[in-house]
Amino acid sequence: MKAFIKRHLRRFNIDVGSARFRPTVMDFVSNRDIKIVLDVGANVGQFGESLREKGYDGKIISFEPIPSAYQTLAAKARADGNWDAHNFALGAAPERTTINVANSSVFSSLLSTTHAAAEFSETAVATHPETIEVRTLNEVVADTSGNTLLKIDTQGYEKQVLEGGRQMLSTLKGILMELPIIHLYEGTWQFHEAIAFMAAHGFVPAQFHPVNFHWKDEVSLVEVDCLFRPRDKHLD
Repeated sequence: MKAFIKRHLRRFNIDVGSARFRPTVMDFVSNRDIKIVLDVGANVGQFGESLREKGYDGKIISFEPIPSAYQTLAAKARADGNWDAHNFALGAAPERTTINVANSSVFSSLLSTTHAAAEFSETAVATHPETIEVRTLNEVVADTSGNTLLKIDTQGYEKQVLEGGRQMLSTLKGILMELPIIHLYEGTWQFHEAIAFMAAHGFVPAQFHPVNFHWKDEVSLVEVDCLFRPRDKHLD
């Protein structure tokens, strides 16, 4: 009878038998008692809104360099009351530089796009550059003692963000970042290089979540969100 019920529930994308083995980012946030979320590459605040919708009531600190996106983000942060927003990017070193603003601002990057980006979506094509300020995590985040999760979604610029936060990485309870399988941006790291970098800094993957799939092969990934946790001698 149980098998019969499971088969019919799967018709509605409900998998009873394995549901408890598919934890989400919010499950991790709750399990690790996260009190501070550093939201790097916040765009208009989609990640922060998602956390709030799922019940997270802790501190959110967002960073978004594009003024038009930042205006929307800042309005949401002000209305929230426990959410700070900053109008600059994070990278390996402080500087003034340009960001390539795309048709859809979520694809904007400090890196140039590859030919694959245009094939993936015309909204990923850059339309114009804008001058922005870049600072570092080490410089702007002084306190990570409150069980902190670092989320980075910077369209290929994730390694540079981490390079600028080396002093604080060991204090984090988790790091969530978007990693490439197919490269939409020039000069970004390979998937295996990201895993190796994180391992060298004491982190191992805790969860993988698909972001999008190949435009010519719908069963193959383009990018994936990877949630890392600190290595634990009792687990690893």
